[in-house]
Amino acid sequence: MDSSFDVIIIGAGAVGSAAAYQAAKVGHKVLLLEQFEIDHQRGSSYGASRIIRYAYSHPDYVALAKAAFPAWRALGEESGEALMVATGGVDFSSRGAASFEQVATSLSAEGIGYEIWNADEARRHFPQFQLDEDMQMLYQADAGVLRASRCVQAQARLARQHGAVLLDNTAVTGISLQRDSAAVETSQGRFSAAKLIMAAGAWMPKLLAMVNLSLPLTPVKCQENYFETGDPAAYEPGWFPSFIAHLPEAYGFMPYGLPSLDGSGLKVGLHGGLPFDPETPERQPDAGVVETIGAFLNRYLPGGSGRNVFSRVCLYTMTPDEHFVLDLHPQHRQVAIASCCSGHGFKFSPILGKILCDLAFTGTTDHNISLFSAARFSPPQ
Repeated sequence: MDSSFDVIIIGAGAVGSAAAYQAAKVGHKVLLLEQFEIDHQRGSSYGASRIIRYAYSHPDYVALAKAAFPAWRALGEESGEALMVATGGVDFSSRGAASFEQVATSLSAEGIGYEIWNADEARRHFPQFQLDEDMQMLYQADAGVLRASRCVQAQARLARQHGAVLLDNTAVTGISLQRDSAAVETSQGRFSAAKLIMAAGAWMPKLLAMVNLSLPLTPVKCQENYFETGDPAAYEPGWFPSFIAHLPEAYGFMPYGLPSLDGSGLKVGLHGGLPFDPETPERQPDAGVVETIGAFLNRYLPGGSGRNVFSRVCLYTMTPDEHFVLDLHPQHRQVAIASCCSGHGFKFSPILGKILCDLAFTGTTDHNISLFSAARFSPPQ
C-alpha cells in the first residue's frame, strides 16, 4: 500500500468519517485511521439514534443546522438508506427558564418557525407528556432522529467508494510535523500527507500532546438508556417527538429523549457526566443514572416509565463552555482539529467534515466558526 496521501484523518467516528467522505468525493487521496473497528462502541458515535434539530440556544448552531439537514438528505440519497427520520421536537421548562428563552430567540433570529404551548396545549398535542401547570413547551416541526451507527457506516463506506483508504484497528503511536506536511506512525507502519485532520473524540488530549498542543478537553462518562413503555406505538416516530427538558437543577444534568427507533425502546439520557478515562476497560452503566431518569419519567412521561431494558456507556468530550473546537493548529496550519463536540455534535457531522476539509486544504471556510476557535482557551497576552 502507498504510504503517501493528500490528507490523513485520525478517528473514524461521525466527524472523521464525514471528513474522509468529503475529501475523497472531490478527488483527494485520503487515509482514514481508526484505532478500533469502524463503528466501535468505545467512543461517542455508536448507537441506535441521535437527535437532529434546529432548536439551539445559540444562533450559530441554528445556522449550522440549516446546512446539516440537506447534507443528511443528500447522504441518504447517495447511500440509498433512510438515515434521517422526521419526528418533530420539543423543549420544555418552567416559565422563565433562560435556556428555553434563548432557544426561542435563536430560532426567531434565524427565521425558523416554532410554536410555544402551555401545559394544556402540550397535553393535547402530545398526551404522553404530563407537564406541571407552570411549564411551557416549544415545538419545532422539522426535528428528527438519525440512525447513528448506520450514518457512520454509510459515511465510511462512501468514503471508500470514492477512493479513500480505511485502516481500522490501527492505533496512532506518534505524529511528526514538518513545515508543510505530517508523518503519522501507526501500528501498521508510517504514513505521510500534506494535510492532517484530527477528529478522535475522547482520545484527542493524548493525540494533541503529540503535536505539542493542549486544550481543556475533558472526556466524561454518559450513558444511553432504553425503556419499555405501556403503549409502544405511542412512543414511535410519528407519534412521539424528540425532547429536551430544561431541568438541570432537578436532575443534575439536562434530560433528553428520543422515540423508539427500529424497536430500540424509548431512549432517555442526561446531557453530561463525570470525568472518565477512555482507556478504562470497565464500561458498566450507572444504576444511579437509571434511577434518576426513572424519577424524571414518572413525573413527566408516566407512560414511558417502564422497565429499563438496556443501558450502555457513551463518552462525551467536553469543553468548559460546551462549544466545539474547529480550528487549525496555531503553529502548524496544515493540521485541522475537531474536538467535538460536548455531546451535541453528531447532527452536524456532515458539515463539520466539510469544514475540516475546507480548513485543511484552503485555510478557511464559508461557515461562521468563530465561536469554535481554539484561541478562546489561550491565556491572555
